[in-house]
Amino acid sequence: MSPWSLDSQIIASQVIDDVRGQAGLAMVISLVLLLVLTAMGIGLAYVASVQSDLVAAVANKPLSIDASETCFDNAVEWFALPAGQSWVNGLGAPMDLAASGGPLNGKTVLGDTIPFGQSDTRSAQFKSRAGRAAYSSCIVEKVSSSTNGTSGNEIGSLDGYGSSNFIYVIRITSVGNYNVAFNGAVINSNLWQSNSSKSVLEAVVQYTP
Repeated sequence: MSPWSLDSQIIASQVIDDVRGQAGLAMVISLVLLLVLTAMGIGLAYVASVQSDLVAAVANKPLSIDASETCFDNAVEWFALPAGQSWVNGLGAPMDLAASGGPLNGKTVLGDTIPFGQSDTRSAQFKSRAGRAAYSSCIVEKVSSSTNGTSGNEIGSLDGYGSSNFIYVIRITSVGNYNVAFNGAVINSNLWQSNSSKSVLEAVVQYTP
């Protein structure tokens, strides 16, 4: 059969059409496989993100909680100071002790855990981590005050009798942070975890001067 005959041209045309059809099918299969691989990649990225958050919660969340609890310790210690006694015996309006210029501004877990009367021999790694744990807010508010009920006054007289101890109920709300920058410092993105570096705690304490 001559390659220039009509039958040869028809056969060649059919072969070309078959090749084109197969090429289109290969493209469809490639796109489907690409879609499957993309979905698998997204799933793996999600699982890795969840696992990273879990690891961060175990590694960093306790430090931010410790920072919040440090606020409680420091606040109770502040109540015993002259400024704290004046606040407690006064109106006891809400006050952020950790605000800029406040008495507890810049306090860290490291500063609160230095052994009393001893040299700090803890490892440099521990000091580095504890030094990055601090509270950015420590709000104190006097909820109520009462006496122990053993004092009073005689009717028609200003003379008192008996002894009395005041009992104050104080609410403390703190925001603890780990590796969060303060005063414009740069956050170390290799250590900071958005889901584990902040803790908000509230405690209601009964305080007797």
